[in-house]
Amino acid sequence: MTNIFKSLFNVEYENGDKRNRRIITFCGLKIKYRPKNAKITTVDKNEYIEYVLNNQLDNSCYVSEKEPIKTAPKDVKLIAYYLPQYHAIPENDKWFGKGFTEWYNVAKTVPQYKGHWQPHLPIDVGFYNLETLDIMKRQIKLAKNNGIGGFCYYYYWFNGQKLLEKPIEKFLEDKTLDMPFCLFWDSSHWTQTWNGGTDKDIMYEQKIEADTAERFMQDFLKYAKDERYIKFEDKPVLVISSPNTFNQDELKAFIKELREISKKEISQDLYIMTLRGNSTEEKYEYLDFDAMLEFFPLGIDDLINRKPEKIMNEKFTGSCFDMEEFVEEKKYLYETKYKTYKSCFPNWDNTARKCYRKGRIFQSTPELYKKWLKDIIDWTRKNHKEGDRYVFINAWNEWAEGAHLEPDQKYGYAFLEATKEALEETAKE
Repeated sequence: MTNIFKSLFNVEYENGDKRNRRIITFCGLKIKYRPKNAKITTVDKNEYIEYVLNNQLDNSCYVSEKEPIKTAPKDVKLIAYYLPQYHAIPENDKWFGKGFTEWYNVAKTVPQYKGHWQPHLPIDVGFYNLETLDIMKRQIKLAKNNGIGGFCYYYYWFNGQKLLEKPIEKFLEDKTLDMPFCLFWDSSHWTQTWNGGTDKDIMYEQKIEADTAERFMQDFLKYAKDERYIKFEDKPVLVISSPNTFNQDELKAFIKELREISKKEISQDLYIMTLRGNSTEEKYEYLDFDAMLEFFPLGIDDLINRKPEKIMNEKFTGSCFDMEEFVEEKKYLYETKYKTYKSCFPNWDNTARKCYRKGRIFQSTPELYKKWLKDIIDWTRKNHKEGDRYVFINAWNEWAEGAHLEPDQKYGYAFLEATKEALEETAKE
């Protein structure tokens, strides 16, 4: 019986490429398909070591800094997420080692396979310290020159305890830093994931108590009152990242209280968004959000996993996804049940943060990023009314996740230039 089945069934590989299409022949009928998990073959350690030591950065795609943006849409604004993890704090000194910042993970990263772009190394602003105002001034100039209309700062608040708050505090104090901004409250627990650990290694726990809303608003409103603070529908914007962290009834009451305090203190409601994904959509109405916010790669689940034929580091257990397929098939354009603000990213590769374990790689190019951004600018114009047209970019400076518009040694200013071109090419008179 086995021999009979084998005679009817055969598997070939198109063009000899085991990563791509397999051809199944059954009873003379040929069927092509692409497996989600291609077979991985490994090479010996000596070959891997030789590759890493001789890895030369291909900068043939390097783009120099060019003239500031000349024509941008007046009705569509770009907001980039901004990470403050680039200065030492006592907590990180204690948990991860003296002087730890995000740069620690970025600088020690190596390629995991041939063609893997790592490490991501900064130019222009370099390995900066965000306690330095001159750095923030340069960042704002770079951003505005290339069409970024605001920063969405990560905000780490744990029942009154704040972490990594110095950059946003310095920004708030210096009114010459002319950049619109809003806050992204990372409402997940503070864990060891900053340095290759797991979510189970909790150092600061998020919880809601009787006076949590009052204490939260006491701090938040000093930002919301700033004339540079971003408002949607004349309401200060607040992003809550992880509703699933909390008991849902407690969170519902918490959000209600936030709104009540805001109306009382500044005579305005809040515009509260959460991230699309992690089953938050089914809780949207119950928790009284104003909108959903895309936060790719969160929610990208159906791409073909294209693991390289040869994984140079045999310990690498991550995933490599096909960004060309994602963009060319416009998988980011879909029907939405609830109001949604679109987002995109230049690249994504968190192997630096994950210490090579279970990292996810969405290796893109300036061309693919530009096409994606243009599409969602057009989508935003068609689906959002004038005055409410915002697109988010992940991110300005997520270096350990490979998601940065800030210039790097490989591409130079190419992703900034692609941002500018996307805006100029979608500008309307």
